[in-house]
Amino acid sequence: MKGVRKTSLLYIIPLISLFIISMFCWNVYAQQYSSGGTEVTWGHIYPPGGTYHYHTIGYFAWAAEWDASIRYGSYGVIYMGGTEGVTSWYCGGQQWWSETGLIKYNIKVIKIKDLTTQTEYTDPNILQSIQFDDLCVRPHGSEYVDDIVNLLWDVVQMVTGFSFPIPFKLLSSYTSVSDGWGEITVYGSGSLSEFYTKVCFIPPAGFPRTHTYEVTCQLTWTAYFLICVETGAEGINPIEGEDFISVQAVDTAYASAAIYITFTVTPS
Repeated sequence: MKGVRKTSLLYIIPLISLFIISMFCWNVYAQQYSSGGTEVTWGHIYPPGGTYHYHTIGYFAWAAEWDASIRYGSYGVIYMGGTEGVTSWYCGGQQWWSETGLIKYNIKVIKIKDLTTQTEYTDPNILQSIQFDDLCVRPHGSEYVDDIVNLLWDVVQMVTGFSFPIPFKLLSSYTSVSDGWGEITVYGSGSLSEFYTKVCFIPPAGFPRTHTYEVTCQLTWTAYFLICVETGAEGINPIEGEDFISVQAVDTAYASAAIYITFTVTPS
């Protein structure tokens, strides 16, 4: 649409960072948890020839939990969840609104450290010794959903002052994905999606199994928002005989967040 200029992302405001100790399966594992959120804004020149200004077009929240320690021959778990809240606004006498898009999840191994010898490895061939298995992007329903949704409401209340929830649909497509080594990227659709993977360290040749290793990964979320505008009455609906309103998608905004996680691999 003429007069609309695409903007790069906005900003990220970390809200909450905490750690919890919990039980996992039949063994005791330390699990770490981190979460955050942001208000998403989008700017444009409107009407054509006017001034450049911004609108709040939605809210983005995320949460992650992972096993901090696993053993050789055992799997750990990494869980990521993201949710989008959308809104509407008036500008130039027209109705505008945002719609949810994809949420992209990426996990990348960036370092393996031998804690016994204090040797660090960043060679891509060695980093690919980390296997991600049983990957899935699934609809809402896990034990972590309430954490993500409550976080979204916290963001909404902080940036708007509203004390009541802004409604949004908790929908996500289910997507099965293949295993990966060293790095994986998957997508979820809808306003809330959950990404889950099992993780295992397969020691390459020359890595003693009597040593303890620390694995560092980067988790990244990117949430996309479609910007739409009601362009006015454009004609007569041939079936109903009534005026219809033309809707035009004019841009895509996005928000992104990244954290680093570590877990140790200990001898069996």
